Amino acid sequence: MKKLALMAALGLFVASCNSEKAAEATTGEAQEVTANGAAETVALDSGSTVAWRGFKTYVQSEHLGTVNVQEGAFEVADGKLVGGTITIDMNSITCTDLEDEGKRGYLEGHLKSQDFFFVDSFPTAVFEIVEVLDPSEATKYSTVTGNLTLRGTTNSITFPADVVVGEEGVKFMAPTFSIDRTLWGAKFHDRDDATIAESLKDDLIDHSIELTIKVKAIK
Repeated sequence: MKKLALMAALGLFVASCNSEKAAEATTGEAQEVTANGAAETVALDSGSTVAWRGFKTYVQSEHLGTVNVQEGAFEVADGKLVGGTITIDMNSITCTDLEDEGKRGYLEGHLKSQDFFFVDSFPTAVFEIVEVLDPSEATKYSTVTGNLTLRGTTNSITFPADVVVGEEGVKFMAPTFSIDRTLWGAKFHDRDDATIAESLKDDLIDHSIELTIKVKAIK
């Protein structure tokens, strides 16, 4: 009876505290990238960043931050985005919601460790565009598919993005979406393998990491 009561209480706790999260990008096997010899290369602006959000699954606990774009370029042909590469400096992971320097430094160090992104061995992440489909009548966003390489593992991801190609360059804005970090080998306290004791102790760090991309390239 006590065990049943505990399970029921835990179920109510889960139902009441589950964090909302953004839609997950469609993930699949890495895809072949086809070069377009007629495309114009437009370099990304320096200082571009990607925003991230991580959180626990069943409690209202989250952290926010940014990671810097190291370099990159878009490929443009006939007024459309047809390719490109964004290289991210994983050593630049920063937490922006913690004011305490010690706590912030601990979290940033943990994210850089082998538990998560293992930056000593994999200092960069790379997103390479495979295909960009124009917006349909049902949505104002283009559909972008590309290969994301993280921790030495490459998977394709597909997500919506607002893509604007003009005379001055390219603006690329992807509304917040999530990826499952475990598909790239970042499995710290994987909830699928955790014991009940581990789960209760660590409040189940969610598999999802949310990303918001806003970058631009100027001719």
